[in-house]
Amino acid sequence: MSMNKFQEKFRHFSKLCTEDYLIRYANKGLYKRALKELDQGIHVNYTWGEASVKCELSEGTECTLYASLDQWQCSCPSEHICKHVLIAILYDQRQQAAEGEESAAASAISHVTSEESSLKPAETQLSSSGLPNEYAKPADSVAQELPVIMEQDHSDYKLQLEPADTPSRFRWMLETDLATMIKSYTASMIEEVVFRLRYPEEIRIKEDTLLTVQLKTQDIEVSFTDEPNLTKALCKVKQTPGKMAKLEALLRYRMIHGIHDMEVLSVRAYEAKFSLQTVQECREVLAGMLKTGLARLPQSYLAQLETLAIAAHSGNLPDIERSLRGIQGELQLFFKRHVRFSMQTMLERISKLYLALEVLMQGDISVKQQSQLVGSFRSKYFTVPSLHLYGLGADSWETRSGFRGITYYFYGLDDGEMYTYSDVRAVYYEDQQFSFAEHYAAFTPWLPSLTFSQFTGEEVLFQSVKVNEERRISSGDGAKLTLLPRTHVTEVNFGSYLMDIPSALQHQPDSISLFTEPKERLALIEVTRIVEHTFNKQTQDLILTVENTDGQCLPLTLPYSSDWQSMIHRLESGFGSQKLEHFYAFVRLETKRISPISFLKGQTLLSLKLDSSNGRMGRFARR
Repeated sequence: MSMNKFQEKFRHFSKLCTEDYLIRYANKGLYKRALKELDQGIHVNYTWGEASVKCELSEGTECTLYASLDQWQCSCPSEHICKHVLIAILYDQRQQAAEGEESAAASAISHVTSEESSLKPAETQLSSSGLPNEYAKPADSVAQELPVIMEQDHSDYKLQLEPADTPSRFRWMLETDLATMIKSYTASMIEEVVFRLRYPEEIRIKEDTLLTVQLKTQDIEVSFTDEPNLTKALCKVKQTPGKMAKLEALLRYRMIHGIHDMEVLSVRAYEAKFSLQTVQECREVLAGMLKTGLARLPQSYLAQLETLAIAAHSGNLPDIERSLRGIQGELQLFFKRHVRFSMQTMLERISKLYLALEVLMQGDISVKQQSQLVGSFRSKYFTVPSLHLYGLGADSWETRSGFRGITYYFYGLDDGEMYTYSDVRAVYYEDQQFSFAEHYAAFTPWLPSLTFSQFTGEEVLFQSVKVNEERRISSGDGAKLTLLPRTHVTEVNFGSYLMDIPSALQHQPDSISLFTEPKERLALIEVTRIVEHTFNKQTQDLILTVENTDGQCLPLTLPYSSDWQSMIHRLESGFGSQKLEHFYAFVRLETKRISPISFLKGQTLLSLKLDSSNGRMGRFARR
């Protein structure tokens, strides 16, 4: 009996429906119930149509199937895939298997009969196994026909390929145009996936009826079908997170095969829309400012900068707006003849902004670089599956624009990068206050029993925590925090952040770069002891002079503030620091000075501004 085209198509689809495939579409319990009813004798009658098949089960249920599980109908009330659909597919599989066995048996009988008639009985030679020689294949030949399971290491990836004849069905994952596959993804979704690719991920790949990519750290599996469509991939994570997991799994699969898609992804992820007219106006005003010179510049220029900043905000140019307000602030200091005015800072601000405007006008840059120059109004945070961090200390600060806060510093033990968490408040309103001591003693949002003063000195593991481009940690919901035994500071590999005193003294300020944000230059310096404490009344700075085992000295500068008055007095009098020996100084390398943030010794930590004022210096020194 000949089969129509749809019957051939359906029977091919039925063969591909492995146990793993059906369980992923349904569940294991449903699959087992379907097998049990088949074993109990249920049977199915098929009525073949041009695009579907009507399946009548012997117990009375009727369902209609197609050559995929994306659509089906069943007379039972279930809204999801049911056991009747599975029974209809599995019954067809068993029918095909039975037909195949009958065909193979008939073919073998026919083959033996024809051989016997063409050979004399004396000429039939047997191998040592008792089979005719034509059936006794060499061992190498048999091995080549068996499915091969191969495991190999590929940096952070563990590949598992099986069997040898299946990869061709999934070649679309490497050959299909990526731009076509990601059309349904928004720019923000693609940007988040690109961000995740920065972090190492152990993956396992299994190829059978499906190609399954397992993201081990995230505990997510994505199974791809042989149809070149990401929406057809199977993933238990639903909605937007599941959609992004499918894209991440595909990209990591392509990466281990040497395909890097950053150019295509950047076009979609970093597309920036802004007002070119506003860019031109800002450029003309800055050019006029440079031509006039500061000495002859009228104070009305401040109002002109304010108007431009408002226009930049409306024209979707957030970084341009910030730069204009920064220049405006410096110009106010200049008109007031304020001691904090810096001509070098003013020139750096103007130069960087003018160059950025010039580059935006020309337009000869990549989409990502254009996005970096334009900036964003709000920092975007993306979920990172796991972060293993080592606490380095906390620093309290206050800005001239009326903000106060505490920044907590951590070293990433997996990627060797610096991470921060900042608790910030605006205090320019009369009723707003920020007590450093109160906030330092407050409880963290991730672990209610843990205070920030304890948090900064711990070794921790974050799971599903949100982080932005500058590696600032978010306090948002969803993150899980686990405390780990703290490693001795001398056993931690700080990489390029570990610096000796000569290197710290010779450090040079970073050059101006259009496409990277200025970063704090941080370092850990091994110190033998503090040899001198001096207070400079003219600059209102406390100078701590430290030395290493070779006798080389390094001045560490702490600026005076009323909030840190007791800390300054304690450090100036040498309270507790005479006994402090062999420790690490965690410092900030600035243009004209090196400012200490914390001291680390063994498994303990002392944040200078926040811990020294409460007597912890003495306890730290005695450890």
